[in-house]
Amino acid sequence: MTFENIISVLALLGLGGLLGNYFRILWERKNSALLHKQEFKETRYKCIIMLMLSMLDFEKNKSMLHKHGREYIQNIKDLKDEIIMEWNNMILFASEEVLISMGKFIDTPSNESFRKVAIAMRKDLWGSSLSMKSIDKI
Repeated sequence: MTFENIISVLALLGLGGLLGNYFRILWERKNSALLHKQEFKETRYKCIIMLMLSMLDFEKNKSMLHKHGREYIQNIKDLKDEIIMEWNNMILFASEEVLISMGKFIDTPSNESFRKVAIAMRKDLWGSSLSMKSIDKI
């Protein structure tokens, strides 16, 4: 190998290393953003689950709301207003299925509509869902 060939090989390795690092950094940024988005959605969905459970049995769960910083919710109307506000915020990040099932829960809160929202949230977060038959067996 000549001196010129050695310099060419070293230059290519250096350029390849630089390109490799550049693409690795881009990939890590994208993964970090996706992870942050996933964590945000999970946190918001947990909060919404808590609000929906409170809607199903307000008197029993009112103290839980206050424990988690929702002291301003004093009655079922306040709670419904809070859930509607959360639903409006969900337009930014939730799937269409979650938004539709949440709208139905707001119109007619029930254990069944709660389960449908929770299943839609699970599917939105992790891509897996459960059938209502599976939930009923639990």
